[in-house]
Amino acid sequence: RKCIDACPTDAIVSEKIIDGSKCISYATIELKDDIPDHFKNKMEDWMFGCDICQDVCPWNRFAAPHQQSRFKPNEALKNFKKGEWKEITQEIFSEIFKKSPVKRTKFAGLKRNIEFLERSSD
Repeated sequence: RKCIDACPTDAIVSEKIIDGSKCISYATIELKDDIPDHFKNKMEDWMFGCDICQDVCPWNRFAAPHQQSRFKPNEALKNFKKGEWKEITQEIFSEIFKKSPVKRTKFAGLKRNIEFLERSSD
């Protein structure tokens, strides 16, 4: 129930039922079109995916943090400031995300997400 209450877009309709058209993860990773306006002011700073439901899930309190180096974030990402994301180039994207699931949305998708977040904060 915590995940249902925590979801900022009401994508979790009920237990075990998610409306993908309202899900931030779907919109920022899988959606190939423009992000719909109903996401405005609801995405916080999620530019790729969303973990809100995972963060509040009571079952996840039993999970142990991973120890595998391949799942650790690229060190270059830690140095990025919020305002610098809009300046990212294809070259930097390819280098930073070469072994990352972020490649799934492609450079154009990540830029779309960043621009949407920027417009939403106006």
